[in-house]
Amino acid sequence: MRYLVALVAALVLSGCPERETAPSPVAPIPTESNYIHGSAYFLERLKLPPGNDFTVQLIDNQLADTQQAVIAETTLEDVAGPPYNFSLMYDPAKIRPNGQYGLHASLRGADGHLIFVTQTRVPVVPGDPKVVEFRMTRVSAGDAPPPVANIHHTSWTCGEMTFAADFDMAGGRVDLQLPEGAMSLPLAQSASGARYADHRGNEFWTKGDKGTLTREGGGKLDCVRADTPPQAGSPWDVAKKRGVAFRAIGNEPGWVVEVGRGEAPTMDATLDYGKRVVDVPKAQALSGLLGYAGTATDGSKVRLVLERKACSDGMSDDAFPVAATLDVGGTTYRGCGRFLAE
Repeated sequence: MRYLVALVAALVLSGCPERETAPSPVAPIPTESNYIHGSAYFLERLKLPPGNDFTVQLIDNQLADTQQAVIAETTLEDVAGPPYNFSLMYDPAKIRPNGQYGLHASLRGADGHLIFVTQTRVPVVPGDPKVVEFRMTRVSAGDAPPPVANIHHTSWTCGEMTFAADFDMAGGRVDLQLPEGAMSLPLAQSASGARYADHRGNEFWTKGDKGTLTREGGGKLDCVRADTPPQAGSPWDVAKKRGVAFRAIGNEPGWVVEVGRGEAPTMDATLDYGKRVVDVPKAQALSGLLGYAGTATDGSKVRLVLERKACSDGMSDDAFPVAATLDVGGTTYRGCGRFLAE
């Protein structure tokens, strides 16, 4: 009987289902000390197709007038409607004690133009584990006039091409009028200068009157401002006031050439550190090339060929938008210059 009771007890216990344990609550997403987690949205009843890019930046409000203000950024690619949940990683070494920081977010269509943006920077405290939620507003929705744009119009020469670059200081973007079509790039993080880039590999990075242009799938081109006015009192400024339309200089041996204005301009060259002066009373524009040619008063044949590309004189930090090749009676001189009317 004792064995029978034990057998029955064993069978009963083996047939009882195991007791289910209550599921543990889902652990929250860990919030690292160098991440800002957030969610952006808009209230408009608008269905957006996929292919848009959402970008959020962490900005040091106390460095708002410098490029160093953007200390971190991230982009969500190929998104449609909200919410746009993001995790923005930043470098704690760039966070200053008692600093003031904000988030700037934008939603751009496949063509690069703004659709939604934060009108003001969203206050944020780096290191705070709270999820930041904020609303974006539609750009030029029609219910109110868009803010007056602060556009800085410039012209640049990169390689063999010259194009317009319009910097929208308020909108944080640059619009490039490239030969293959217009391109709009948002402001991006950089250690120095003004850098505009997208996630596709397009980038325009300027530092003063110099810069670089990188296009998707292509190499990097060196760039220079093509519309920089001559500094007051400089030889370039003096030449412009005398009616000179183009001026170029070169080294080893030092030389300078100046071309006047009009259909048959004068072309005057000072060569070999001033030892020789050549004057062409009436120069003619080259056929099929940018430049001039003519006969000097001493009978020498003079030909000046110009190329719109970044050029350095090799002796200073000055950058020029035009490379110049001057041929005088079979002797070739190479240097750099600029059109003074641009």
